[in-house]
Amino acid sequence: MKLPTILFVSLLLTAPAALGAEGWPGTKPIKFEVGGTAGGLPDIVPRVLSNSLSKSIGVPVVVEVRPGAGGNIAAGVVAKAEPDGHTLLSTSPNQIAVNPTLLPNPGFDYERDLTPVSMTLVARMLLVAAPSFPVKNITDVIAIAKQKPKAVSIAIPPIGSPNHLGAEMLAQYGKIDLTFVPYDGITQAIPDVIAGRVDLAVGTIPALLPQVRSGALKALAVLAPKRSSFAPEIPTSAEAGLPGLQIDSWNCIMGTGGTPAPIIARLDEAIANALTLPEVRDAFTKQGIEIDHMGPQQLGGFLHSEAIRFSSLLKHSHVKAISQ
Repeated sequence: MKLPTILFVSLLLTAPAALGAEGWPGTKPIKFEVGGTAGGLPDIVPRVLSNSLSKSIGVPVVVEVRPGAGGNIAAGVVAKAEPDGHTLLSTSPNQIAVNPTLLPNPGFDYERDLTPVSMTLVARMLLVAAPSFPVKNITDVIAIAKQKPKAVSIAIPPIGSPNHLGAEMLAQYGKIDLTFVPYDGITQAIPDVIAGRVDLAVGTIPALLPQVRSGALKALAVLAPKRSSFAPEIPTSAEAGLPGLQIDSWNCIMGTGGTPAPIIARLDEAIANALTLPEVRDAFTKQGIEIDHMGPQQLGGFLHSEAIRFSSLLKHSHVKAISQ
């Protein structure tokens, strides 16, 4: 399968200089397409940034939520838009680095029709357990699962999400056989984990840390190479001897393929500047979300490496590709 080498940003480097930012943005608003649900990270980001971006760029900023097809409805709108920098995609790992594997026929070409603009934020992921589940860390989970294959259950909300990818990584890198329990979202899974009907779940720090602090859930590890500043007392998967067990929920902004490089650069500059504002930083850090800006080229390389990693993971996964 062809991987999304969108991620190399070659289009940015070869766009004709004559199609520069002169005359841009005109009077048209900047529209963010969101391929998820209202209130999710891809929706929150453009709404928090909108006031600053509007002032910086000089036109209104509009956010439009288009759920469905794993985010591909919104991605398709951006992919087929005029390459003039007025239509952007606010997206997450499952939509831009996973869908090329799970949804091989989206109706557009990831490489040709989308191009990186900016990485904005990252939310670290936690592996948590039911309070009644007799484990203290990942090592305990692996020991029990190896002793009793399929006896340990883990929630996967939904297929292709960072939550699901984290569960797959635990099974594959820990070399254990888990029972996967599907949910529509982490919100639906949490009550069952708290009650002990499901043993484990993976979710973001913003989603799960309140329940950990209250004692309703037991935190086993942050799935990252270093501890989170939001929960420094929780050890990492790397400390447990599984450095490959690393997954984040991040947000990035994509533009339409063929958008002139000067326009992409101007958009990235406006986004980067907005992320430095105290009111913007406070809005995100209060939710347990870390600012992590990357420009177009760095983001392109990152997305390319993530797509390769997730493609390899999903080839050996417990789920099949989503049917169109």
